[in-house]
Amino acid sequence: MFDAKQMEWFNQLSAEDLAILGAGFTTLGDFFDFLALVKAKQEAPKGNKK
Repeated sequence: MFDAKQMEWFNQLSAEDLAILGAGFTTLGDFFDFLALVKAKQEAPKGNKK
């Protein structure tokens, strides 16, 4: 899939670096989940258009 040169950057990361990246992506995902909930609450219910 990737050759050694393309994966060189990955080998330079420590386990702690990867944990920090994972936590950051989790936080970002939670933030977008929150925004989706806010947006859903703001939108008018579909199907009750009278």
